[in-house]
Amino acid sequence: MEQTILPTVAADLPLAPEVPVELLVNGTKLATLMCTPLNLDDLALGHLVGRGMLADLATVLSVGACADLRQANVICGEGLLADRYGLAAVIASGCGSGGALRTATELPPLAAAAGARVSLELLQGYARRMFEAAELYRKTGGMHCAALLGPPLAAGGSDRATGGEPAAERFFVVREDVGRHNAVDKVLGSGFRRAVPLTESVILTSGRIASDMILKAIAAGVAVIVSRSIPTSSAFELAKRAGVTIVGRIEKSKPLVYCGGQRIVPA
Repeated sequence: MEQTILPTVAADLPLAPEVPVELLVNGTKLATLMCTPLNLDDLALGHLVGRGMLADLATVLSVGACADLRQANVICGEGLLADRYGLAAVIASGCGSGGALRTATELPPLAAAAGARVSLELLQGYARRMFEAAELYRKTGGMHCAALLGPPLAAGGSDRATGGEPAAERFFVVREDVGRHNAVDKVLGSGFRRAVPLTESVILTSGRIASDMILKAIAAGVAVIVSRSIPTSSAFELAKRAGVTIVGRIEKSKPLVYCGGQRIVPA
């Protein structure tokens, strides 16, 4: 006898929040981002950083965001690369934006000697912390999370720790969003406004790594990107040419280093 499966009333379950938020620079609307209305100041800054528009914190005079008004406004002085900004009117939560601004030939490759030097054990430890902090994912099952891992805060700090857990104090921030690109933008923005050296930092993400994610990392100067998933073929080719390190399947016992292995060091 077949057992009858009773349906769950989905309308009673929490859903992943997604709303349109206007991104303004100096009061002028640039785009509407479909996103989760949390940490909108970080999202606004990180979106500009990830598109190569912001490189110096001194360019930013102020940043304000209001979830109720669904707006984020970045006030900038000299140094904003506004002439290179080419956005669609609306950017969906599942879509990246880096490819609309620059192609691979327009972005200089990262120097092989540049970037963070990290062990797989260290990355796995921080990946665990990232997923543990992802409260909205546990509630809804439909969110992405990302983290930015900065260099040791103390000069000469060591990352050695039993079981691969982080030991040295580092800048570490986790953000969530319905869109994987938005989550990455949020951590980039958080690090940028705190003057964290992005060129010595690592991006961790719950989502797949597509070519536009690599373009975002290059524009921000981040040389190492880590995911629980895998890169696409175009992301892999672009990362190789640009000198970006990709680590996939970070939750597995043997993570996969796709390219840029010179930045992965013994624990």
